[in-house]
Amino acid sequence: MGTSFALIDQIPVLFNDDEQKLFELNDIAAFIWCSLYDGAALETIGDKLVNLGFSSADARACLRDALDQWLRAGLLVPHIEEVNYAFSVAIGRHRIEISASDAEVLDFLRSLFVATSALNGLAEVRFTVYRTGTTAIVMRDGRKAFDCHVNALAPTFRAYVIQHLLLAGDGRDVIFHAAAVTWGGRGMLISAPPGTGKSTLTMHLLDAGLGFATDDVVLIAPTGEIRGASFAPSLKSGSWPLVGKIRPDMDNIPIHNRLDGQAIRYLDVGASFHDSAVRVNLIIFLDRASGYSEPLLAPLSELEALQQIIGASFARQSRLSGDGFRTLKDLVTRTRAFVLHYTEAAEAAGKLIELSNDEF
Repeated sequence: MGTSFALIDQIPVLFNDDEQKLFELNDIAAFIWCSLYDGAALETIGDKLVNLGFSSADARACLRDALDQWLRAGLLVPHIEEVNYAFSVAIGRHRIEISASDAEVLDFLRSLFVATSALNGLAEVRFTVYRTGTTAIVMRDGRKAFDCHVNALAPTFRAYVIQHLLLAGDGRDVIFHAAAVTWGGRGMLISAPPGTGKSTLTMHLLDAGLGFATDDVVLIAPTGEIRGASFAPSLKSGSWPLVGKIRPDMDNIPIHNRLDGQAIRYLDVGASFHDSAVRVNLIIFLDRASGYSEPLLAPLSELEALQQIIGASFARQSRLSGDGFRTLKDLVTRTRAFVLHYTEAAEAAGKLIELSNDEF
């Protein structure tokens, strides 16, 4: 578990080697911990507390409070026996396995992804998610990763995976902040700052029949092929009325709360999912105007495109390596890049479809 018990000056303490912290225990908490360590059942520990003079209600409350505090602090590893509440998913080059304490928690996490599968024993990273009250505790390979409110679980888990799996990867790929759609075996990258309408535009392109590769994170391989991170499109509340016109199921999709206060819905686009690497032909940078204007595509030179991509790429250790630079340089040499100036997502989607048809 990464937790050790000791007596220091006759004071019972726990040491957590993940957090590098000491936790002082009172005598009752020390009794509960040592009983758990010896393999005693919770019912047996409760009975022993009653024998020590606690009422049945106080014994249950004391035991529950101790377990909740230790779980939140990552001192205990939750045990989940229900193997039915589990799935496997590919995140870039990683295969992860997620097990949950109940069906609702599992559904929160499953909604994050476009395609999941049954457990197959091939996962390199395993997450276990446990609910205590309104708090979700996420364990990674038996050690605590983070905890958060249950309603914030999905977006917080997504942020964790990007930071600690994708960005902490082996460096073979450049990670680009962009959506990606496909048509006829070809790929289009769509990059934009937050709030520019990238996800809304992507949904219009899917509605027009294009395939879905990724919502926000693209992995660009040295070969020039791209692969998505299999995250479902995440839509902020401001886009719900617009997307709802083409997705009548919008009001029935659960709402998740990001830690920054944003309300998010994750859309199921599994039927459109392109689950393989694809070559990029087009790179689009979005510029959404405040006043109405017809969509306009402005071509970019290779240098201009490269500057924009570098500015929108995630970098490990805050640096783009020489290999990463060459990957991006080769990419812009083989593709056409544009800035799309637009106001209405539906009209912009039509413009991009015309452009993609020109590629054939």
